This record gives sequence, C-alpha cells and structure tokens, in this order.
Amino acid sequence: MGLQDYDKKELQNKPFEGKQVYYSGSIKGAPELEPDFAWQLVQYMAEGGADVLSEHVAARNREEMDQIRARRIGMEIQDMLAKPEPWLLIRKQDNEWVDQATHLVAVVNAPSHGVGMEIERAILKPQRGLNETPILCLIHETLLDKLSFMVRGVSEDEHPSFHLKTYTNLQEAQNTVHDFLIGNL
Repeated sequence: MGLQDYDKKELQNKPFEGKQVYYSGSIKGAPELEPDFAWQLVQYMAEGGADVLSEHVAARNREEMDQIRARRIGMEIQDMLAKPEPWLLIRKQDNEWVDQATHLVAVVNAPSHGVGMEIERAILKPQRGLNETPILCLIHETLLDKLSFMVRGVSEDEHPSFHLKTYTNLQEAQNTVHDFLIGNL
C-alpha cells in the first residue's frame, strides 16, 4: 500500500488512538540518512492518535529534545538540566516509559547501546509480570547487513510479536508503522 492509502483523512480518524508507543532511536550514534526521518515518523504516529511517550528522541536538535522531555516529565528545563547526574533521571524515566508502552517502535539504523537495552527491556516485560509489548524494528534496506545479530536474531519463540522490517523511504516506514499499530503485521 502507498502512503496515499493512509492519507490525512484517515489520520484524522485516529487509527492509533489508545496506543502508547515508546519510540527508540539512536541519539548519539550516526545521523539518519534522511535528516527529519525520525521526527516525521513520530509525528505521523502522534497525528494518528498514538501517545508517543518518548517523542523527544526524534527531536531535530538538542534544545527541542530538552524542551519535549522536560514538558513530558513535568519539569522546567532549567531544573532538569541542573540535575548533577541527569543520566539517572533519564534512565529511570525511559525504563518506566518502556514498561508503560503498549508498543515499541525502534529505528535500528545505527548502533546504540540505549536502543538495544530498550528493546531487550520490552522483550523481557512478560517475565516481570508486565504486558507483552509488540516490537517493530525498522532498518533502511541498505543497512540490514550491518545490523547487530542480537537484534536480527530475536526469534518468534523468544518474542512472538517482534517484527524486523526494512524500508527504503519515509513513506514505506510510515506504511509499516501503520500496519504494525493497527495489528496487521
């Protein structure tokens, strides 16, 4: 299906309403092939009604990232940035969001310790008495051969609702996200 099949009119119907999505992507790794790819993908989910818990990850710059995170956690930016060890707050909050999420969407184009940890945390949720969380890992088709075997090797036995999908452009990624969030993958 093409993006025209998932036009603005359908997004107005909020097909992703009720979904709490944890978006995971490399913040400190390599930049995306398409500069605003992550932002546009996250906005697509939000416009479709999803509550994207980690929208800040897709921010277009550091200032925007800090503003979104501070708003989301209910803090003033200056208070958040003044924390002597901000990584403690960030790790705790991100883990809580992964646990809260009904779905996890990860872009795995670049190596990232954080993305790997977030995927693994979502995989292990049922062992901790939490909901099984469907996971979608998106990777640009030209990068598939560089993907970590730790991600590529997740089997259906290990996590029945784990999906690894390639894309060539934003439109294809949005189509895949659409199908994932409405349960058609």
